[in-house]
Amino acid sequence: MKQRALSTIGLWLVVGLMLAGFNAFGQVKLGGFLLIALLGLGAQYEVYAILRQTGATPRSASGLTAGALFLTALFMGWVTLPPAVPWVALAWVAVLLSLLARPLQNHEWVLRLSTLFGVLYVPFLLGFLVILASEPQGLWAALWVVVATKFTDVGGLLIGVPFGKHKIAPNVSPAKSVEGCVGGILLSAGVSALVAWAYHYADPIKFKDFLTPAQAALYALPIAALSIPSDLVESYLKRRGGVKDSGSTIPGIGGALDLVDSLLLVAPVAYLLLKVA
Repeated sequence: MKQRALSTIGLWLVVGLMLAGFNAFGQVKLGGFLLIALLGLGAQYEVYAILRQTGATPRSASGLTAGALFLTALFMGWVTLPPAVPWVALAWVAVLLSLLARPLQNHEWVLRLSTLFGVLYVPFLLGFLVILASEPQGLWAALWVVVATKFTDVGGLLIGVPFGKHKIAPNVSPAKSVEGCVGGILLSAGVSALVAWAYHYADPIKFKDFLTPAQAALYALPIAALSIPSDLVESYLKRRGGVKDSGSTIPGIGGALDLVDSLLLVAPVAYLLLKVA
């Protein structure tokens, strides 16, 4: 846990320094996009590597090219997603969650459509975060989504490790417990409210239309709750592929997919909450 905590702190420092560096040149949105795109494509590459371990034969180069073009087109404004697409994404989220219904079996359609699966699982879903971050002041909203999601993981570790007794998915992720999930959701709500308060305190005019602390805590609840099965979908894929971590790039955490897994199913839901609700 110590190594994971140090890596987490280090990653937040890297994110902060990267965004500050791009902001110094008036390109903070570009910095945010590059961060999302690099992590997303790294995660997609790892998905293909895992799927190969299950017997699939994804065309990684084609899938990664499609993912990169899709994310770039969204950021540059070359394409505009029709209003129905976020709702289609919710249906796709439900399909991904259905994988957890049979955690000990390979799903044939995933193997047959492995290249497309990688595109839809990572860049398509992360695209909603790119759209959010590309809008005026949207990078701050995207950062809030990341905080709401990742602090669910932090709370799960802080509460689940010492107090977790009731397992929620022993065949997929034996370490996850009911106690850890509840602790993670509550911590996410609290930190999300604190971030919203900090935004308003730092610049009341700039953030006058952003969520109030009470709204931020309320909106964080479904985001935090969904981040848990989002993480479990990746755990399912790793178990079917017989790997513990998606990579070894980040000590204590794993690879890029291990870093963004809980964000994937959350991204379209967070987009709808912030843009439609």
